[in-house]
Amino acid sequence: MASNLCLMSSAPNSAVEPEYAASNVAKPERILAGFPWVSAIVLYTLSWGWSLLRPNTLYWDDWLVYFNQPSGNGIAVMAEMGRPPWGGVIEYFLLQFGVGAVTVATFLFFFVSSVFMFGILRRSQNHELAVARLIVLMFLVVPVNSARISVAVFDYTSSYILFYFGWFVLVNYKSTKGFLLSSLFVFLSFKTHSFLFFVLLPLLNFTWLNKTELLDFKHPTRRHIHVVILTSMPFLYFLLRQIFWPTSEAWAGYQKPSKDGIILWAPILAPFVLGLILILLRRKAKKSMSTEFLTMWLGMGVIALALLPYFVAGLFRDYISLIAFRSDWSSRHQLLMPLGLALSVVGLNELLKWRGKNVVVLTVLVISVGLNMFWGSQYFLQSHKQEQLVELFKTTKSEVEIASVEDQTKRFNGRESTFRSYEWTGFMTLAGISTDRPGCEALPSGSALTLKSDTSYLQALATRDLGLYFEIKPCSEVLAQNN
Repeated sequence: MASNLCLMSSAPNSAVEPEYAASNVAKPERILAGFPWVSAIVLYTLSWGWSLLRPNTLYWDDWLVYFNQPSGNGIAVMAEMGRPPWGGVIEYFLLQFGVGAVTVATFLFFFVSSVFMFGILRRSQNHELAVARLIVLMFLVVPVNSARISVAVFDYTSSYILFYFGWFVLVNYKSTKGFLLSSLFVFLSFKTHSFLFFVLLPLLNFTWLNKTELLDFKHPTRRHIHVVILTSMPFLYFLLRQIFWPTSEAWAGYQKPSKDGIILWAPILAPFVLGLILILLRRKAKKSMSTEFLTMWLGMGVIALALLPYFVAGLFRDYISLIAFRSDWSSRHQLLMPLGLALSVVGLNELLKWRGKNVVVLTVLVISVGLNMFWGSQYFLQSHKQEQLVELFKTTKSEVEIASVEDQTKRFNGRESTFRSYEWTGFMTLAGISTDRPGCEALPSGSALTLKSDTSYLQALATRDLGLYFEIKPCSEVLAQNN
C-alpha cells in the first residue's frame, strides 16, 4: 500500500510546474498545487491517528500540571520555567473543551505544518514536484517525537505550527505586511526555545531568495532591513526574557548550556562539515555537485541544527537515546528533526535511484509507519492500563496499607515509559486512596505492591484486557530480605 501511495505522490505534473515557476505572485492555489493529499492523509493517519482513539487520556506530566489543578496552572508552570506570557495560552483555551480538544489540535497542527512545508519547498527549491512530495511525506511520518501525545508537550506543538506558518509567509509573500506577519509568528514560536536556533533556516532561505537584491550594497532596500530584523529577533527575545519573564530559581539549571554538550554534539555536525569541504573543493575545480547530494547534505546540516540546543542543554547525554525504542518521554527533544531527516532520506533516495524506483524512501516509509503504529498501540494500551489500574487500586485499598508500588508491566506503557510519583498519586487519588507511599522503612506495617500481568502484549491489544494484578508482600518481609 505504501508503494502505491508513493507512486501516486511521485507522478509528474507537467501542467502544474510551469504555471508555478512562471509567477512571482504567491497565490494559494499555485503554492499548494500538487500537494500529495491522499498519500499524506492516509500515511499520516496510519502513523498518528492512534492518538484519536482515546483522546481524553492524561499522560506523564499531565498528571502533575493538569490533574486536579486550576485551569490556569499550565500557564503558571510555564512562567516558572521562563516561558513568555503567551506560552500555554493556546492549550489553556483548548482545555476549556477538554483534553480531547488538545489531542485533536495536535493531530491537525502537525499535518497543517506539512502543508506549510510544501509551500516553502515549492518556493525555495529547484527539485521536481515529485521530490517535494516525497520530502513532505517523510516530513510527516518520520518516527520522532511520539511524546506529542501528552498535553504537557502541546506548547512545543503550537510553537511548531507558528514557526512553519511564519516561514511559509516569509518566503511566499513579498509585501511589508507579509514580512511583519511572518516575523510576528516566528517570534511567537520562540516560546519553545529551540526555535531560537532553528530560525537560522528561514533567515538563510530568505537571504538566498533575495540574494541579488541583498548583494547590491550600494542601493540599500527594505530587504536589507528585513534581514537585520530577522537576525536580531532571537537576541531581542533573549533580552526581553531576561527582563520580563526570567526563569525561577527552581528551574535555573534547566536548559543551561554546557561545554560537554557541545563536545558531544560536534560529531553530529561532522558529516555536514565534510560535505561542505567536498563542495568547496569541487567548486574550486570548477565542478558542480548534484542536486541529490546537495539535498542530502543540507538535510544533515538541518539535523545537526535541530539537535544543537538539546545537546548543548544536556537533554541528550548520549547518541543511543536518539534512536532508543524505550525512550520514555525524551522523544520530545526530537521536535525539530523531521525536516532534516526528510531531506536526508529523499536526497539519498535520489542518489541511489535505480530505474526510477524510490527504494530508499519506500523502505523508510514502511519502517516509519510500522514504528509509529507500534508505539501508538503502546500509548493506546497505556490509556486502558491507567483506567484498569485505578479499578485495581479500588479493590485493593481495603485489604492492605500501601507503602510502595512497583510496575513490572511497562510493556503496556508508551515507549516503555516509567510512571512518575505524581502519576501514581493521580491513579490512587481517583481510587480514593490518600497514602503518599512513604516506603517500607517509613511504614513497616504496610505492604509493598508489585504490578504484574501474565497477559501477552498482542493478547492485551486484541482484548484490551491487560490482566493486571498486584503481588503483595508485607513490609516486614521486605525489610527482613533487605537486611
